[in-house]
Amino acid sequence: MENGMGSPRGNAGSTDPDSMPADLSEALKLATKESHELAENSEFMRNFQKGQVTRDQFKLLLDSLYFIYTALEEEIERNKDHPAFAPLYFPSELHRKAALEQDLEYFHGPGWRSRIECPRATGKYVSQIQQVGRREPELLVAHAYIRYMGDLSGGQVLKKVAQKALQLPSTGEGLAFFTFDRVTNATKFKQLYRSRMNTLEIDRETKERVLDEANRAFHLNVEVFAELEQLKGQKQNQGVSMPADLSEALKLATKESHELAENSEFMRNFQKGQVTRDQFKLLLDSLYFIYTALEEEIERNKDHPAFAPLYFPSELHRKAALEQDLEYFHGPGWRSRIECPRATGKYVSQIQQVGCREPELLVAHAYIRYMGDLSGGQVLKKVAQKALQLPSTGEGLAFFTFDRVTNATKFKQLYRSRMNTLEIDRETKERVLDEANRAFHLNVELFTDLQALSSGLERNGAALKNSTETRKRTVAQGQAMPTGANHHLLKQRRDPLTSSPALRFALLLGLAAVSLAIGWYQYLL
Repeated sequence: MENGMGSPRGNAGSTDPDSMPADLSEALKLATKESHELAENSEFMRNFQKGQVTRDQFKLLLDSLYFIYTALEEEIERNKDHPAFAPLYFPSELHRKAALEQDLEYFHGPGWRSRIECPRATGKYVSQIQQVGRREPELLVAHAYIRYMGDLSGGQVLKKVAQKALQLPSTGEGLAFFTFDRVTNATKFKQLYRSRMNTLEIDRETKERVLDEANRAFHLNVEVFAELEQLKGQKQNQGVSMPADLSEALKLATKESHELAENSEFMRNFQKGQVTRDQFKLLLDSLYFIYTALEEEIERNKDHPAFAPLYFPSELHRKAALEQDLEYFHGPGWRSRIECPRATGKYVSQIQQVGCREPELLVAHAYIRYMGDLSGGQVLKKVAQKALQLPSTGEGLAFFTFDRVTNATKFKQLYRSRMNTLEIDRETKERVLDEANRAFHLNVELFTDLQALSSGLERNGAALKNSTETRKRTVAQGQAMPTGANHHLLKQRRDPLTSSPALRFALLLGLAAVSLAIGWYQYLL
């Protein structure tokens, strides 16, 4: 039987290079045999196949699959014309993201996007798919084969198990992920898919790398299964021993996110003062969009019983302070010079959806942002002031300055005590905890890429330095460069980091995530 849900089949080292089958599909089957057995014997999958799966466990699985397939199908779209993948492009027959969205709405309700989170192992899997798609697209076949062929095979067994164990409707609601309406005969389609794989024009060295990538992907699945089993236990424990105080429950529920942020190499570097003026400006730009959205929703819901006790606009609101800082760094016309990148827009959209549809969850976003600003944000303020040589009088750092909060420790105690007076039932409290993790993971899910992004910036800086030195040597030799080249080089020298939209985007995401992570780290201690 094919590996269900992308179950691993082995270890590339088990294949003798001298006897590797000519067909890629056969080589993959042989090379991954042991990994298949490893995944089949994972506790999560053993229990699932026995029908020992609860509604909450199935929801956790769907949540993870959504992040995985979103990443996979974004990279497939990016590389659909690549010669090492194009023959395997079957979006209408195979793609699962839209089906998963249907299932998530069925299980979580219309506001499902605010209730799912990306666990650590899932985030690691997602990051690997993204790196392959962007840097080694010839290996993307390994991920597509593992996922889709598993879904068309063992996944159909899991569909029947879930339908029976969870008493789901026979009409298929909640099981769209396993339903392939455009595949009329799964056996014939899998034969077609494998034959297409075998036509890919790849050399022996690339084929071996595909086998290695397949095993890597398989073992990432095993890690996902192990974490889902752990999360299942945590959910059960929380159901029994959730602290009565919302502030304490938030601290406990987000402990893992705290550890992820604390151990980020990129965040450690930032705290060492490795930040430039352009990077800091990009961070402020992003924060402006986030706090504009947050404070608009707070104003909209200031009288809502699930938020009213936490309404402290004069003490906490940051939009006006950010406007001061943006004018300091960008000048009077700053509004025309800032932009909202995709990931920041995603964060903004989530805040807006919560404020408009589920205002009882707004406490999660306010707590994460403002308590972080009053705690770890003060560390970030000192780092930025020293690294950027900003005035001791505070110009450029208004965002971190809370003039109406005379004692941060006492104010945070007051804020938490107010949180604990909110009249919310247990189900709503659980949703607040989920929303807090969701907000945190909007930033933390990027951490796995931050170190790679830093390396990319260093390479860009080295290239710029080489270009500048070449120009100096040319001028010294009396050879004038063309006007257009001079103009382009001068533009690079004025603003090397913002000359590339991709680098602007990458820096902004990384720094926004770092700001939030530092805040969490400090106030959870």
